Order: sequence, then structure tokens, then C-alpha cells
Amino acid sequence: MISLPPILAPGKQSTGAAEASTIVANRPGRETSRSPVEVASSPARLPALQSGETVTAHITERLPDGKLAASIKGEAFVLSLPKGMTADGNALSLRVTAGPPLSFNLLDVLQDPATALRSSELARAVSAALQDDNSTALQTLSQPGRLPDLARGEVVTGRLAERLADGSAMVLIKNAVFNLKAPADGLLTKEPMLLRVGASSPLLQFDLLRLNALPDEKSVPVAFTSGGRYLNGLLDAATQSAVRGSLTLLSDPAAPGAGEQLRQSVEKSGVFYESHQRAWVDGRLSLEELKLEPQAKLLHEGRAGLSPELGQLVQKQLEVHEQKVLVFQGQAWPGQAVDWEIQREEVAEREADGELELPVWQTRLNLELPALGGVGARLRMVGKQVQVVFDADDGQTAQLIEQYRSRLGSALEGAGLALASLLVKHEADDEA
Repeated sequence: MISLPPILAPGKQSTGAAEASTIVANRPGRETSRSPVEVASSPARLPALQSGETVTAHITERLPDGKLAASIKGEAFVLSLPKGMTADGNALSLRVTAGPPLSFNLLDVLQDPATALRSSELARAVSAALQDDNSTALQTLSQPGRLPDLARGEVVTGRLAERLADGSAMVLIKNAVFNLKAPADGLLTKEPMLLRVGASSPLLQFDLLRLNALPDEKSVPVAFTSGGRYLNGLLDAATQSAVRGSLTLLSDPAAPGAGEQLRQSVEKSGVFYESHQRAWVDGRLSLEELKLEPQAKLLHEGRAGLSPELGQLVQKQLEVHEQKVLVFQGQAWPGQAVDWEIQREEVAEREADGELELPVWQTRLNLELPALGGVGARLRMVGKQVQVVFDADDGQTAQLIEQYRSRLGSALEGAGLALASLLVKHEADDEA
């Protein structure tokens, strides 16, 4: 797979093929012989490996979390490269280090000769295109709701996914789908498509760089399924709509049962709709409860097509799946804005005896209250133990929280939890 540098300034002059080769592949060379490669998963029966031995790991799959599934001496491993390093080749040259635990040092990222030749040829073509700056501005008709990491002046490759009847094209850029249109037909048909990132507002803009003497790059054709086109349409509808959904967590924070209402607001937000459907199929959730989900309500109201409301729900689900953080930006109760995050930590903690793993949850919320001013709260729950940190803009508000700490402890105790620690901070503390 061809990779390009994260940022390449427009108009940069290349000094020749030696520099051009660094444009295409940021490959670790022999100097990386001390870069540790961790073994995230190994087979139950390890192959014969000796300390200091040099082995080849053939990459079989690039996993979503950045790890690599690889075959070493015919056995399946999952490897984790050093932070910030990527492997663009087909295999890794590794040296076995002393264990346990088993680990390797990275010697080099290997490519087959044909891939290396194509990369070298493309590097020279890229260098020439940047020198000539023979580019064509493209029109961005639509872009994904969640943009990939792109910087102005960055040079990226694009892959043609689908040609549309209006002459535009759906183009994959960093695994995100953009609808682009060129001033002349036929410009968005050749691959690899070399694009330079331009302006970012109101939509991202791209310049198509003209490559001369392109290498004979064989690629697998990409096409959208009907489901993929539907999902892309949903996300476009969410992006183009000026109306944003606003969640209200509580009708009255002082009313009895506010805690249960808060739980229901999170559970019935639509983020967990598919898992709740599975619970209904398994008999763990009633149909009446499932009908309370916003997706089910939209379906009942006949608005389950390419509606902005449904698109925003799907976009929220994708964000939670990618970031592993549930974010609410709406109203805590009518008229009171809130910014709230919920996250489960990846690493669990153990009880004192070391026997039982305890899940760790953390949550953060920020409020601008009319009488107390700005107040932030961070809670971390390990099993039944709760650690709380308050941040108050006003010193008197901080004192008031300290004054009522016993009531917070009693309320947590009533919910079956224990207040393990409470820290109250305000701006004067930070300045000191």
C-alpha cells in the first residue's frame, strides 16, 4: 500500500530521487534495530524461537486498533509497533529478544520487489508534480460528518469509489468518503489520485496534482454496496442539516426519581439501539421498552429514511464506537446547558487481594450555574468506590461544596457506593 507524508508543504522543491523516496514511504530502516515490538497475542503453542534469532513476520491483517496480525514460522501473532510507527510493507524483519515475556526488536519493514519498484517510481512522479505545481482545483459537494485528520498543504492519495451520474465522484480519502467534482470530465478516473489539501471552510477543498509517467499500479476496484450508499446518505443528511438534536437529561433535578430518569436518558439516547435490539431478541428486553428508543419513534412516525434526525443518531453511534467516549452536549434540565462525558477505562483495577478485576468508569461534566458560576465535576468509580474532584470558578462555591461533602457521602451510601475521596479546587488554588 502506498503511503504519503503526513504534511508536505505546497511548492516544496525536491533535490532528486533520494529525497523523493522519503515522500512515499516513511519506513523504519536499519537504524531502528532497537525499536521494541510487543507481542499483544501469541499462539498457545509457540514456534521454536531463540534469543538473537532473526525472523520474518508476514503481515496478514492490519487491525483497527493499529496492531498487526502476522504469521511467524507459520503461527499467528498479534504485534504492537512502537508508538508513532507504521508499517507500509508486507512483512517485518524482527530479532528475538530474551524472554519471558516474548518480544522482538524491529530491524526493517520489508516490501516485495514489485511493490518497492512501484513506490520508487511514484515517488519520482510525486516530486515532479510538486515542483511543477500543475494542479486542478476540485469542488467538494459533500464531506463526511466526522472528518479524518487532514492539514492544509498535506498531500494524500484518493481512491475512486464510485462515479455518479452528475459527473462527480465518490472518493475515499483516509477511509472517509468525499463527493468531489472536477471542472473537466475524466480527471477523477486515474489512480493513484494525488490530492493536496487546501482550504478547510466551509468545506474541505482539494487540488488534484497531475502526475506524469505514472507507474502501472494495479488496484482492486472499489464500489459501494446499497447499504454503504444508504449510510453515506444518512451522514450527508446529518451534516447538511442546520437542525441539531438537543438532549434534555432531566425534567426537574429536584424531583423524586431524578436518578432513574437520568439513567433512562442515557440508556434510551439511541446510542445503544442495536445492542437493545439484541436484548429484545434474547428476551431480556420488552418490545414496549424498545419502542422508547428514538430510532423506533422515527420509524413509527415514518421518518426513518434519509432524515437529518436519524443521520445524527448514526453519526453519534459511529463517534462513540471510534472514540470509546459517550458525549452529551445538550441540557441537564430545561434552560441549563451541560457538557457531559462518560468513558470506561481500558485497564481494570484489582481488589486488594488481587483476585477480582474491578471495572473502572469515569465521567466528567461542566455546568455554568446561575448562582454558583462555573462548576466542573470529575468522577472515577472503581467497583463501588467513587473518587470525586470538583472545579469551581468561585471560591465561595468551593467552600459551599466542602460544607456539604457529608451529604454527598450519604447520598452515595444510599445508592450502595462509598465516597473514597473528595477534592474541591477553584481558580485561586490553580494560581497558587
